[in-house]
Amino acid sequence: MFATRSARFLVAWLGVIVGPLAVSQSSLEVPTRQPDAYNLWKLALTPGTATDPAAITAPVGFKVELLRSAEPSEDSWVSMAFDPQGRLTIACEKKGLLRMTLGTDRVEKVERINDSLLECRGLLYADGVLYANANNSKAFVRLRSSKGDDLFDEITELLRTEGGVGHGRNHVKSGPDGRLYLVHGNNVVAPSTAASDSPLRNFQDDRLIPCPWDPQMFDGDVKLPAGHILRGDREAKDWTLFAGGLRNPLDVAFNEDGEMFTFDADMEWDTGTPWYRPCRVNHVISGADFGWRRGTSKWPEYFPDGGPTVLNIGLASPTGIEFGTKSHFPPQWRRALFISDWAYGRIIAVHLQPKGATYTATAENFLVGKPLNVTDLTFGPDGAMYFITGGRRTQSGLYRVSHIGGTRSRVSDATEDQGRAGARPSEGSDARALRHTLEALHGHPQPGAVEKIWPLLGSDDPSIRHAARIALEWQDGKAWQDRALAEKETTASLTALMALARRGASEAQRPILERLNALPFAALTDEQQILAVRIYQLAFIRLGPCDPALSAACAQRLDALYPATDWRVTHLLCELLAHLKAPAFLDKTVALLRKAGRSEDLLHYLFFLRLVPDGWTPEQRQVAFAALNRAATLEGARDYQRSLKMIRAEMLEKLTPAEHDALAPLLVEAAQTPLPQSSGPQLFVREWKQEDLHPLLDRIGRGRSFAAGQQAFATAQCVLCHRIGPSGGLVGPDLTAVSNRFNRRDLLDSILHPSRVIDDKFRNTIFALKSGANAIGTIEHEDEKTVSIRTSPLLAQTTTLQKTAIARREISDISSMPPGLINALTQNQILDLLAYLESGGDPKHPAFAP
Repeated sequence: MFATRSARFLVAWLGVIVGPLAVSQSSLEVPTRQPDAYNLWKLALTPGTATDPAAITAPVGFKVELLRSAEPSEDSWVSMAFDPQGRLTIACEKKGLLRMTLGTDRVEKVERINDSLLECRGLLYADGVLYANANNSKAFVRLRSSKGDDLFDEITELLRTEGGVGHGRNHVKSGPDGRLYLVHGNNVVAPSTAASDSPLRNFQDDRLIPCPWDPQMFDGDVKLPAGHILRGDREAKDWTLFAGGLRNPLDVAFNEDGEMFTFDADMEWDTGTPWYRPCRVNHVISGADFGWRRGTSKWPEYFPDGGPTVLNIGLASPTGIEFGTKSHFPPQWRRALFISDWAYGRIIAVHLQPKGATYTATAENFLVGKPLNVTDLTFGPDGAMYFITGGRRTQSGLYRVSHIGGTRSRVSDATEDQGRAGARPSEGSDARALRHTLEALHGHPQPGAVEKIWPLLGSDDPSIRHAARIALEWQDGKAWQDRALAEKETTASLTALMALARRGASEAQRPILERLNALPFAALTDEQQILAVRIYQLAFIRLGPCDPALSAACAQRLDALYPATDWRVTHLLCELLAHLKAPAFLDKTVALLRKAGRSEDLLHYLFFLRLVPDGWTPEQRQVAFAALNRAATLEGARDYQRSLKMIRAEMLEKLTPAEHDALAPLLVEAAQTPLPQSSGPQLFVREWKQEDLHPLLDRIGRGRSFAAGQQAFATAQCVLCHRIGPSGGLVGPDLTAVSNRFNRRDLLDSILHPSRVIDDKFRNTIFALKSGANAIGTIEHEDEKTVSIRTSPLLAQTTTLQKTAIARREISDISSMPPGLINALTQNQILDLLAYLESGGDPKHPAFAP
């Protein structure tokens, strides 16, 4: 029982915070993965006082003040907004709103002004009313004081939305056009009442080969357009779907040019996979689909039909964002976009530079704390930055950041140099204005529009081509199909053919594919090749079954291009040739697999090779299973390792008995450095508490035993769920680099209190069945008829419950990792365990020196 109960997450998803933020990043680079420290926020679980400002790192010249720590009766805080009188309204995580009157250096007065709305993640004062996006109420509402007495006695529901509340109803902002913008995560179902002339309407999964695992992966039941942004009038009677294909954007912000940006997340479990995308800042333009899809079907960011990414940030947990436009900060900071990273304790300054009709960006950490679980930020009437911490029942605080002089942003030095050379914030205004003229056609078929659109289909600016393509898709296809097929200029032709593949009828498939087959690929740029190969995919996806002879001709043409010099084109061709069952696909892809070094490449080629049922030579089988073993030794989070296991299972099923025998030495999963094995239930030593061990932590620095620490890692059951180096379990995070951010005290405290707050991804649900029995587990997949749960974190299989058999369900407040795991260890064993974790499994670490 002890071993089963303890099989969850040692140290409550500990890891290491991301390192110094890269100053710039090319969109062509494959992001470097960073060790995970997602649950750094759990250091804010101790009730009492919010993080001391002295522990928050800020640029020279800035002062950070803690104005108030939340009292127990004030809940945890999730969003904020200044009212017209300069007071702060703060939303509580459970329910209700607080109003805070600010003094010189503290909050002078706190009032509860609402006690009914559930988790208002978005607040906006405009037109004499307060708008609130109440996530757990599943409603967007307007609060008004009908008597003018400063009390909100009138609450009107403006929009009700269905779906879940995890990645739910987030912020609301007023745009420069005077309209409201609602930000929703991927658990919210887009309202069916959204107008038919919405800029975003023509969305599909648009992946060539569906993966049967996708519904089993996290958020596997999400429906398109996934996370989205709604645009509506002040009376909320005219909603349009402005953009989508997002995962969980918490907020949007508008810069001085009136352009919208968001900070979107990805699933950290996917790191190491070819479908993982770093958390990123996106330029949200009309009709953009940013390509978030469930599981393996997510679009890579290089898909030309996706929306523009401005900057990849890496592992993060996006929350509130705001431009410094109204701040009293120096100019380089006033132009910055400040984005909050809740889990990793940061506010990041993103410095945008115009690039055509969109932007590029550089970034630097502005504030860093431990913990600094920022949920929202804004700028006050005094020009100072205000931010709050909280969320998931953590201790909340209200902070003010003021500029007191003498600072310079290292990133923005270059920006100021450009300014002296003539670059201005209005740079790119002509290109943006041109893009806006095209966006005015989104949702609006107009006579003569094709003539306006056509010259811009071949623009050198991808964002203008994007706007032109969507505008073209809104026009009557009879007016431009023949012209698209006859266009001679390469980029314009490809842009028009993409529009035709997305909006045309089935009879357009043959002429599109024939045009593509005739392209002089060797003369195309890498970007044109990506565009062309993506159009092949869309023509097969959207325009129905293809004539076998034409499919064979396409396979022959594409095979001649595979592999390409650009890895992105190679990845696209790999999927296409697997779909077309090209004769040379197996030989060429195994050759690529043999040379692959990145986890993204290994998994990508294995993912599609698993579909080949036969025709393998013994040597090719050896290469594939050796690659599986090699891939398993590389860095990758839960779904990376899980995908390798599923690929292995599918490939094993295709082996004949003779092949199985011949490959026997390779069929064992990648060899791991042996770790001591857990011996099951241990003898009780004592109930360890913080006060027993904190005074001893300075003994960890030297003279510890590596072997004893390694054994304690097993004795305390850590080995069942966590890796150190290449060895250990995969249920929890890799602990190899945990000490890069967490100090010894933090490590110990998280081991002692694993169940104080449970991450939603790992929270158990208790199902009371009509038969009288109970079922407990984490939800893996849910549809209209069934719920699939994982009853043990160590078992790959799931249990399926029929919804008709469920009487009720409730969320469990008890972690699968119970407290007291180290109660089976002696004092010295605990210190050796902490040294082992601090060393990352390195026996040469100074902690083990005599």
